[in-house]
Amino acid sequence: MALRIPLAKLTKADGRVSEVEIRAIEEIMEKDLRLNADSRKIAIQIFRTAVQSPESFDSLAAQFADAFRNQRQILELMVDILMRVAVSDGKLASEEERMIRSAVQIFRLPASFYEQLRSRYMKTGKGAYDVLDLDPSATDDEVKKQYRRLVREYHPDAIASKGLPEEFTELAEEKFRAIHEAYETIKKSRGMS
Repeated sequence: MALRIPLAKLTKADGRVSEVEIRAIEEIMEKDLRLNADSRKIAIQIFRTAVQSPESFDSLAAQFADAFRNQRQILELMVDILMRVAVSDGKLASEEERMIRSAVQIFRLPASFYEQLRSRYMKTGKGAYDVLDLDPSATDDEVKKQYRRLVREYHPDAIASKGLPEEFTELAEEKFRAIHEAYETIKKSRGMS
């Protein structure tokens, strides 16, 4: 249940946990993580405890990073969830942004990953290129190479083979679909075969 602990601190970043953020978390638990009713109850109890915990966001993020230090996909998925919940109310508060940027640093992810997520969820930036972490000036070969790399990295079978809980496989499948859709969008816009 370490997945929800840094998330709890993020929701309190703007001073209170809003109903919109709670609904976003419940939706992630139900639809993305596919937790049953009993598991959701346990997760909500852990979440409530974490909100009141005296530990800092950075401390909890560091614990999460230690637990998944060799599994970059899981760290990226955690940042993705943090961003989704942070923007669920239609804005990204400065303290929420600070926390997510901090998580990106603690997880040792590139700053471009944060920018990619921010563009994706705040509806700014270059869309499909952001999903593939590419600049629109990338050549067709660079697009194909990056697409193939990401597909290998996020393929559900690759994630499942690591023995991770099913909830991570579900999130990887969502990321995998987003990568494929972005690639198809770029291919179509460029007339690539």
